[in-house]
Amino acid sequence: MAHKKCVICSEPLADEQGVPYKGRFAHQRCFNTAIKVLAKDKSDKVADAGKKRKGKRSAPKAELKSGMSEEDYAHKRDYYDYVRTLIGDSELSTKVYVLSEEYIKRYGFTFLSMRQTLTYLHEVTEKELTGDIVGIIPYYHSEATKYYDDLARVNALNTGIDTSTMYGERVVHIRPNRKPNRQINIESVGKEA
Repeated sequence: MAHKKCVICSEPLADEQGVPYKGRFAHQRCFNTAIKVLAKDKSDKVADAGKKRKGKRSAPKAELKSGMSEEDYAHKRDYYDYVRTLIGDSELSTKVYVLSEEYIKRYGFTFLSMRQTLTYLHEVTEKELTGDIVGIIPYYHSEATKYYDDLARVNALNTGIDTSTMYGERVVHIRPNRKPNRQINIESVGKEA
């Protein structure tokens, strides 16, 4: 005759001893211990779930951002105001704010340089800007930066030059050549024929 083993402790069971557990048999003491452990685990889970619901809501983690100077803040306001005027809407989408912050973190752009890029695209190259226009900034940022650097360099080179005395003004009168009007004598033309 085959001896039965306890499903929990794997020790042999005496005849007629054993409690049915998971399709097999277990000692009474092993069964009681297993049930106590399961009940305790379940009560702990219920208590933890109750604490989470009854307690305070978990607040989002606050991000500590670095301080911003007044000059940087003025550039930031100017940038967002300019984007509002280009879009033609007083409310900007969240995408505009998120992309702008991402460009600052990822590429090292500044609000001033992004504003200059949009100014370059809209006023210098006269591109048609539609939708959430900040997505185009990384593609033209280096071109716009080069343009404004060249412009600043030219202005710096021309600071000492007085253009008012560079070219003198002269007044030139142009008379049109008058050709004599040749007239045909109609009377003589008709008699010869």
